[in-house]
Amino acid sequence: MNNYRKLLYLTTLGLIVACGTGNDTAGNTTEIENAIAIRVFDNGKPANNVRYEVLPSWYVADTSKTSSVNYTYEGETDADGWVHIDGHQNGSYTINFTKGKSSIVLQYTLNNLNHEYTLDSAALETAGTVRGLIDLPDSADYAWVAIQGMGTIVKTDSLGQFVIRRAPCGNLTVTAWDVAEQNSIGQVSFNVSANDTIDLGLIENPSKVLPEKAIRFMPSTLISDWMRPLSFPTVLIMRLNADNFDFRKAAKDGSDIRLYDGSGNLIPFEIDGWDTALNSATLNIRVESAADTVRPWILAWGDKKAAKLGSVDVWKDLSDSLVNAINSIDILNFENGSMYNDLPEPLNKYDWYIQPHDSATVQNNLEKKPTNGIEKADSSMDSSIFGKNVLHVEYSANNAKGQYVVIGTRIVERPHDWSRLDSVEVWLKGNGDYEIILETIVETDTNYKVTYKGSANKKWTRVAVRPEDFTKPEDKSYHGWNVTRNKITRFTIFAYNGTELWIDNVRMYGINQDDFQ
Repeated sequence: MNNYRKLLYLTTLGLIVACGTGNDTAGNTTEIENAIAIRVFDNGKPANNVRYEVLPSWYVADTSKTSSVNYTYEGETDADGWVHIDGHQNGSYTINFTKGKSSIVLQYTLNNLNHEYTLDSAALETAGTVRGLIDLPDSADYAWVAIQGMGTIVKTDSLGQFVIRRAPCGNLTVTAWDVAEQNSIGQVSFNVSANDTIDLGLIENPSKVLPEKAIRFMPSTLISDWMRPLSFPTVLIMRLNADNFDFRKAAKDGSDIRLYDGSGNLIPFEIDGWDTALNSATLNIRVESAADTVRPWILAWGDKKAAKLGSVDVWKDLSDSLVNAINSIDILNFENGSMYNDLPEPLNKYDWYIQPHDSATVQNNLEKKPTNGIEKADSSMDSSIFGKNVLHVEYSANNAKGQYVVIGTRIVERPHDWSRLDSVEVWLKGNGDYEIILETIVETDTNYKVTYKGSANKKWTRVAVRPEDFTKPEDKSYHGWNVTRNKITRFTIFAYNGTELWIDNVRMYGINQDDFQ
């Protein structure tokens, strides 16, 4: 496709002007001549013999490999790093300076009201890399992608992926077009900084029509850094809330939701909680291969003729370690021997603490230095479960007198919706009574919380508390799961009516790191 035909969709014919090939030559004659003056620096020093190329800012390179670019102006900076172009043509232009692996790109406009452009501090920087994904029409095998105002042009692969290497630093606009129809199928502007690698993600085709009740997104937005490198098959978690989904327009139980890949095939998923009261829902999505995540997906609803969904076990054949990573999170395991909890990076780690209340006492001064209670696990204990450290709290607290000891930690800064929590797991032994509590401590008059009450014995016991196991709200001290599930900020254990409690491996199932962000 030649330049003239491409420019039909970029600009009107009246804006297309002839491009000269001279070096620092005037292209028009006016009473007041246009002029630009730019000084280029490299590592803080004036840069001589730096090549520059000037093109109209709307220019898009020719796809013909045999054609050469006819620059409006081109040349090199002088001994002091300056480029002067007098008698400059009217219009909006892009000037690109290059020297080895360094570059800088600038835009300017000259017209009857603005005859000069001067800059004395253009600094060369190491070029960057730009990658992205073009939203190909169904009939297209590939597309062309060009940086406007430059001679740079690349071809996408059959999925629409492209990479522009040695992209100049500065403000750039890339334009993509359909080879067959010869019309624009995407455009985006961005800034490249020194040695930058920019992923533009999906560049959407403005002419692509979506169903009225549908949203389009890249599956990569569901993949957090902590999940990489991905192994397949895997499960991706999609969280819907009032910010990204209108629950009023879908079925009350989400049964009309359908998920399609880039080729229009149904993607299997399960709904893990759908709550219109909280405007919250979670989809667990089964992904078989990396190829399934390259092109955009469509989430659609409200189509009564849509194919029915079959039941699917999204976790089938996934390793235990992968399911654990996707579907659970460590709160406390005491392996690091410090006063910080064990939330994984990059989550914030908060102190854990031991606090006696109402004349209760804790031995070994643990309330002032809880790490005194961290002990080596007994050699007879299963190291695959208990690791090397456990917590041992010796105390005295009579609940009849309102006495108790709190072992706890903040787990999030602000409340999150944890409606899909499957269970809270705690390993413990000892004597006396305990309560496993999820609660909120924020700047409100109400301390929302749920509790599970039990009694410890001399044998290590795995206690798994599901939402339905928490005390019902009839106990006026607590609020029940349905009230508390989206207000939780802390995990605590109350201990009383005994003398010691051993604790290890506090873990939540059914949620993961992204539920703590």
